[in-house]
Amino acid sequence: MRLRFNVSGLAAVVAVVGTLGLAGCQSSAPTVASRDVTNAPVGAGVNVTAGSREDFIVHVGRRIFFGEGSADIDGTDLETASLQADWLNRYTSYKVRVQGHADDRGTAQFNKDLSMRRAEAVKAVLVSRGVDPARITTQGVGNTRPQLRCQDISCWAQNRRVIVQLQ
Repeated sequence: MRLRFNVSGLAAVVAVVGTLGLAGCQSSAPTVASRDVTNAPVGAGVNVTAGSREDFIVHVGRRIFFGEGSADIDGTDLETASLQADWLNRYTSYKVRVQGHADDRGTAQFNKDLSMRRAEAVKAVLVSRGVDPARITTQGVGNTRPQLRCQDISCWAQNRRVIVQLQ
């Protein structure tokens, strides 16, 4: 099971909250990213410098999620990886560490291997879209650094991820 967030519903909430919060300010209300990507921005990147780490996190997204026991990238996650590649091709001074993670199920060795396959899968997409492989390192950490800790499918789904970290 893959969790998806409703970006259009989030957009409405962000627009209302942003408008109310900025009522006394001179700046305009934030806009929400038009693409359906993982790790969609909450604040929509108001006053973010193009090419900055924050720009990457807010406008592109650094997380890619996976199905249970899988290292396959598809759908929204493939779009996110493509956006990451486009951004990295535009801002070539950054190197990246692609760090794979797994959920709590399975043996430690299985999770370590799976998280590495996930990291390598993301690297393969980035390279196929023109990012120099010399700029990319991969790391699989298994289930040693969970995003969430609990025995619930929602936690497991959040922990099955790759994080692309700018260096």
